[in-house]
Amino acid sequence: MNPIKVKLNSTFDIKNVKDSRYEKENIGRIIVSSTEKETLVLKGGVESAVKKILLQAIPLSNSLIAISYNILDFKITENRLANGSISGQISLKVGFERLGKRDTVSLVETAISTTYLRSDDKMEMSKYESLVTPLFIKSIDFFDKWLILNGGKHEALIHGVKIVFLPETDVIDEDTVCYDTKKLTWDDFKGKPTNSHYGAAIFSNFAYGANFRVVDGYIEAKIQTKTYMIRGMSWVTSAAHDTYSLAHEQLHFDITKLVVERFKKKVSLLDADLIIDLNSMIQYEYLESYREMNQLQRQYDDETNHSVNRPMQAEWESKVKKWLKDIS
Repeated sequence: MNPIKVKLNSTFDIKNVKDSRYEKENIGRIIVSSTEKETLVLKGGVESAVKKILLQAIPLSNSLIAISYNILDFKITENRLANGSISGQISLKVGFERLGKRDTVSLVETAISTTYLRSDDKMEMSKYESLVTPLFIKSIDFFDKWLILNGGKHEALIHGVKIVFLPETDVIDEDTVCYDTKKLTWDDFKGKPTNSHYGAAIFSNFAYGANFRVVDGYIEAKIQTKTYMIRGMSWVTSAAHDTYSLAHEQLHFDITKLVVERFKKKVSLLDADLIIDLNSMIQYEYLESYREMNQLQRQYDDETNHSVNRPMQAEWESKVKKWLKDIS
């Protein structure tokens, strides 16, 4: 086929050509005499012939966008007119697919056709090739324009992930104290004691919210964490109402904050091709961090004997302070 060059305004690479038609080699029946028709077959097969056209037409770019060119329909039909000439139509339907690390995503389809008229009873194969080549070039031109309009906002064409952490909320209400708002006081422990063996208990927890969108070719994930304690579920007895016991409960809150910062660190390193995958990864890290929080809280109470072991209490205060400093 005659080489035709196309000037692209976007960058992408056609990594493979796929013929999805049922009859892959047959592209139509052409008139070869007044009474006969003949099956038209491209030299070397459709996939090979089209791949050659595209390789010659499209400049190499080493683009991150790898495309599969999927031939959905391609046929030539001819009919003899009353005046003896032959009318032909060439139709082409192509799908463009993004080849990803984990999957293939359909992007867009286009259908193109052209007509021709010939008077000779038999046309050389090279002339058919010169007629079909522009259709494949037009399909590339269509995809180039589509990519300019959609490349920066289509999820399947992202270049990477950008994680944005929003500041934690500073809202304080009757039943919630957020970590960054203030140090705890015994006034924050409004619940009724539920365990006679201990002098106090804090219910600290964390949660997150995430919003996703595609911006300038990146999945942008805006994430806001919330580290908080519930006043109505936290309690203290009169016997434990002292500064030392309060410091023990404050450290439980600090451990929760530590786990939140570790969670954010892990999330900041995530990468994905699709929003649904990134969302699942973040949810997984949240569950893992939740397990870590519960494990650390139990370990802290076990090793300090719920603050009775003062040397160990001091050791935990020192290492939690260091952990928070190292991760900030």
